[in-house]
Amino acid sequence: MTTANQSSQRLSPAHRLDRGWLLLALIATLLVAALALGRFTERVDYILYDQALAATDRPSPDDIVIVAIDNRSIEAIGRWPWPRHIHAELLNRLADAQPRTVGYDVLFVDPTPDDAMLADAVRRSPTYLPLVIDVPGSNGAPYDIALPSGPLAAAAAGIAHVNLHFDGDRVIRQAYLEEGDGRRSWVQLGAIMAGVKPGGAPAIEGEDGLRQGRPVLIPYGGATGHIPSISFIDLLNGSVPPELIAGRHVLIGATADGLGDSYPTPKSGATSQMSGVEIQAHLLDALLRGDAIIPASPGWLLGFGLAVVWILLAGLLWLRPRGIAIMTVLVAVAIMMLSFGLFRLAHIWLPPTSALAGLIFVISVEAWRERVRLRDSLIREQIAAAATEGELQAGRTIQLGMLPPRADLSAFDPRLDVDALLEPAKSIGGDLYDVIRIDADRIAFLVGDVTGKGVPAALFMALSKALAKSVVLRGVSSLAEAASILNEELMRDNSESMNVTMLIGIMDLATGELMLMSAGHEHPLHIRADGSVRVHELDGGPPFCIVDFPYPDEPMKLAPGETLLLISDGVSEALNGSSALFGHERLLTALKGKQSATAMIEGVRDAVRMFEDGTDPTDDLTVMAVRYLGSA
Repeated sequence: MTTANQSSQRLSPAHRLDRGWLLLALIATLLVAALALGRFTERVDYILYDQALAATDRPSPDDIVIVAIDNRSIEAIGRWPWPRHIHAELLNRLADAQPRTVGYDVLFVDPTPDDAMLADAVRRSPTYLPLVIDVPGSNGAPYDIALPSGPLAAAAAGIAHVNLHFDGDRVIRQAYLEEGDGRRSWVQLGAIMAGVKPGGAPAIEGEDGLRQGRPVLIPYGGATGHIPSISFIDLLNGSVPPELIAGRHVLIGATADGLGDSYPTPKSGATSQMSGVEIQAHLLDALLRGDAIIPASPGWLLGFGLAVVWILLAGLLWLRPRGIAIMTVLVAVAIMMLSFGLFRLAHIWLPPTSALAGLIFVISVEAWRERVRLRDSLIREQIAAAATEGELQAGRTIQLGMLPPRADLSAFDPRLDVDALLEPAKSIGGDLYDVIRIDADRIAFLVGDVTGKGVPAALFMALSKALAKSVVLRGVSSLAEAASILNEELMRDNSESMNVTMLIGIMDLATGELMLMSAGHEHPLHIRADGSVRVHELDGGPPFCIVDFPYPDEPMKLAPGETLLLISDGVSEALNGSSALFGHERLLTALKGKQSATAMIEGVRDAVRMFEDGTDPTDDLTVMAVRYLGSA
């Protein structure tokens, strides 16, 4: 016999290329496009980048040194800002030691009397000075650009910007090597010291109207303090050997507490920050080594994600489920290897998250589609098995699927202890039961037994149960009227000439008052609180679907602790191997000492099965116990 799995595996590509596949392809494509172009995965990408960066520590550079305006220098020289002749004196000290380049990460935009002296010192070494970009600018302008004052701009080897841009989680990971206003552009301080030249007007317009270009991710070589540094005051006092300066790139900037020039970075730690001048030093080190990380453009991200999605989609058409599983693992591994391989070997960061999200989406949806296919195939096999083995098992499935779960009955109402069970026989007779809430204080309950066997009986049972519930809930004036309507409806839809016995009760939970109606069904048992049992005989009438009949309303009342037990003839007419009937006396014995509804119905069931002693039952066994607990 062909299994469901084999049936699914043998689908041809033409059969798999259905509307579901096309819809999956469309949604997956749109999803990846939204993730790649909308930067919705950047927080996860940050985490992955930081983990990749954590594995790339390298030794401190021997060609870069920071001259730190640190706490000790502030204490020795005095309150910041210092007179510019102090800076001039320091630059002269540096010039004597012959550095390769000097980047002075201090703003000198306001003119002072010492500017000429500082300009002379600036000329002695290839010194780069920063400009300042004020946002917003004056007189309604989006920004103002202020160059170093007076002769300083002309004296400098170059003017650089020192703008740093936070990522969405307020961490400095990247820098734009070039910024400008569409007419002019300036290179980042660390970049200009590495020999990077302006490339023209940057293409990316920022929120403040400035244009940024040439973004790079800074591959920090280590945590805060990774770049060698010397104190400003030590260099100024002449206590630093010239060989620590000679031939090196020197960056001068603030590291002292309170100067505000510090930022979180992926390697500065959770509780510390890195000074702006050290970030510039890490950028300079990366550019000198050729290790700066180039972030992939949105177009590359989109192409990467779509390639993954369409490789998977093609695999879904041609591969069997096992092959799809293997392909999924291999593609996921390939995504991670490509992303981290480009990071380590080519210094390109291609975030894998959008591609992985596309993979997960495609495979998750395909797994769901496969489950649906397997379910449908299994249903088809079950139908075929039912046809092969006979329609009785299918009837049993229909019958049990219509019944309320016993767990729901146990929690039906705190004023009521109700439970019921139905065990179908091999030759199904179409038993049924139900408990229905009419309003806050009234419930209806019923037990029925359809004549006939197999699927027709089970289908008529389902019809009878549904119609009975519908009629009870219509709010007719009496149970007798409801019975008349139900009988009429069942006779109208009874193409198989079947009939059904039924006992219906409506109970007021506030008082315990009952209204009963019997259509040819077994009489119920009235079990009092002291355990005594008597048959509650009803006048009733014939089974439904035989003749139009005026079924009577028959009232009774349950006191708190009393029970009404309803059974089908599968109890009273159960047979053992000697063809003896279970009978009334055995039923009474089975109920002795039973207090709860569950104990009663299971006691009856167990007694019947023990009496049958392995004999196949000839009819369904149905028992319902309705025990009134009293109004709360």
